[in-house]
Amino acid sequence: MDFLNSGIPLGRFFGINVRLHFTFLIYAFYRVQEYHNLLYGLAFIVGLYLSILLHEFGHALAARWADGEANDILLWPLGGLAYCRPAWHPTAHLICTVAGPFVTLLLWIGFGLAYAGVRSWVPEQLFLRQLLIHLSNYNLFILLFNLVPAFPMDGGRILRDTLWHWMSAEKATGIAIWTSRGIAATGILWAIQKEDYWLILLAIFILLQAQSESAVVASEASGQYGFSLRERLKRGRRQRAFQQAAATATVAAFHRCTSCGRTEHDDPHLDFRVCTDCRGGQEYCRDHLDSHPHV
Repeated sequence: MDFLNSGIPLGRFFGINVRLHFTFLIYAFYRVQEYHNLLYGLAFIVGLYLSILLHEFGHALAARWADGEANDILLWPLGGLAYCRPAWHPTAHLICTVAGPFVTLLLWIGFGLAYAGVRSWVPEQLFLRQLLIHLSNYNLFILLFNLVPAFPMDGGRILRDTLWHWMSAEKATGIAIWTSRGIAATGILWAIQKEDYWLILLAIFILLQAQSESAVVASEASGQYGFSLRERLKRGRRQRAFQQAAATATVAAFHRCTSCGRTEHDDPHLDFRVCTDCRGGQEYCRDHLDSHPHV
């Protein structure tokens, strides 16, 4: 069984399946114990992973906007994974990649503003103030960590997608892979010195993910099509104009009196009947049904 393809279904949102990896439950239990307050720990875990889920939805919805596909999101102890496949073009990939950190940036600002708003009137003994600033700080950490220019973080993909505008995808990926390896090797040396075993595991994970990125690029490149940001923006404007026109368009009347011309739009309570004595099946309102000349 594929380790990352298993998970507990949480539902389908915007046409995207969301799953929770079983190891997350172990991680959540461990994190909740750290706070020595069950209610606060649960609230923090829920807030943190809702933030991560919104981050992943940023990637997924941006991939769809960029003429691509996104059908699954997996939440697991190291964060989230959005299975995205935007159009095979550097701009489309860059839009998809940047969308996640952009959502996290908004969440960091939002939680910070919420904390500033409640700080003056929420009692200190309630944990709402602490929860909001805690979530704000964690979103800032997620943002900065994701911008590290190493795979599988968003920063590694931003580096690759940016370089891709001036060189082939394979060459840009190669540069990003070697950058990832350099960062991972530096992290391992620093972690050994500090005896930080979690950081060593993270650096090894970066090495493994960087190694597999070339194969990912090769598989994505097959059978994909180009992308034009200018054309996508024009198409978006046309779609919005069509939707506005459809929303404001007047619905044609279904009933119309042959004598006076009134319709159900003039009076929703107006009653209409077809005259059986007229050969053309003309329709009349109640006021003219019995007084019109038959044709």
